[in-house]
Amino acid sequence: MMLLDLPAAPDPMPPLDKKALAAAEKATKVLVREGKVSEGVGAMVIPAQRGGVLLAVGGRDGELYVNGRPLTRQWAEQLREQVPELASDVDRLQAMRAEWLDSPPQDRTLALAGACTDPNCHTPH
Repeated sequence: MMLLDLPAAPDPMPPLDKKALAAAEKATKVLVREGKVSEGVGAMVIPAQRGGVLLAVGGRDGELYVNGRPLTRQWAEQLREQVPELASDVDRLQAMRAEWLDSPPQDRTLALAGACTDPNCHTPH
């Protein structure tokens, strides 16, 4: 008989950059006022260890918005420059957006709620 090692606990939660989160929330509220997303529904908040945050929301128009803008290739590159340690998260969100664009547009306001598997993800869902 051998004792097995216990599974490791998840990494500690990175501190939430409140200034970056406030800016992302402010940009997302503009989308709410424009009717593109629902208030706080299905949002995914991914903090960076050294500051910065990605706030992703699915839109009523089938689009994926991150920090208040559609996740186009150009915006994704800018996000990678702003928060390089979250580049893999940007890649994951881009893959999700590409998958969404392959199917007919539909209300995606709740789509991120079930898609989050990141143990370091702060989410209101």
